[in-house]
Amino acid sequence: MLSEADKLLVLHCALSMRLPRHRVHLLLCCTLALVACNDPARPGSRRGKPISTTLLCDCKPTHITKDDWRIEYKNGPLPPGPAQEITVSGILAWPQGAEPGPRTPRSGRELQLFRIGKAYMQTAFIRVSDCDLHVEISEQADKNSPRMIIETPGRPEYCESRSKLFAELQRRGITLTDLNQELQPPIPVQVTGTAFRDQAHPIWFARGSDKVATLWELHPVEVAILP
Repeated sequence: MLSEADKLLVLHCALSMRLPRHRVHLLLCCTLALVACNDPARPGSRRGKPISTTLLCDCKPTHITKDDWRIEYKNGPLPPGPAQEITVSGILAWPQGAEPGPRTPRSGRELQLFRIGKAYMQTAFIRVSDCDLHVEISEQADKNSPRMIIETPGRPEYCESRSKLFAELQRRGITLTDLNQELQPPIPVQVTGTAFRDQAHPIWFARGSDKVATLWELHPVEVAILP
C-alpha cells in the first residue's frame, strides 16, 4: 500500500525534476497502478514465497497498529452457540449498508455465528502484514462465479484450524504462500464464522480478486476441506 508519505515523496521527486503538473499527475497515477498490481491479495502470474509453518500458530503482524480500522473488533474468538445456516449467495445478497467508522463496534449480524455447509475455495494465501489466512470462496465451482472473502486470524485459538487446512492443501500438492493464488480446481469447503462488514479499499490496496462481489466477509472463520 502506498502511504500518504509515499505519495508526497513521488510528488516531491516529480516537482524536483520540474515536470509539468499534468505529468506529475500521470507519474502519480502510474505509481499507484504499479502498487495496485503488486498487492499480495491480487491474484496473478507472480509466484509467492512459501510460508513458514511457524506463521500458522505464532505469527507476528508486521503492519498492524492499535489504530488500524476496527482492528479491536475483527479477530476475537468465535461466539458460542449454534450457527445459522447460510450460503455464499445469501451473503452476497446482503445490503452493503453505510460504511462503518474506524472505531465502530460489531453490531447486528456481525454478532451472529454463520455456517456455510458447502462452498468452493477459489484462492488462498497468508497476508504476512496482518497474519490473516485470506481465502476467497464462491457458491459454485466455476472460476467466474461471484466470490466473498473469509479470513482466519493468526491467533492461538485458530492454530488447529489453520494447521489442518495447511496440511490438507499440502496433501493436494498446493503450497500456501504470501501471495494470493488461484486454485485449480477449486476445493469444496465448509465454513463457520462471524459476519464482518469490511471497508471499501482504495484501488492501490486490493481486498482480493476482481471476482469478489461484496464487502461482507466471514471474519474470523474456521475452514474445513470437505471429502
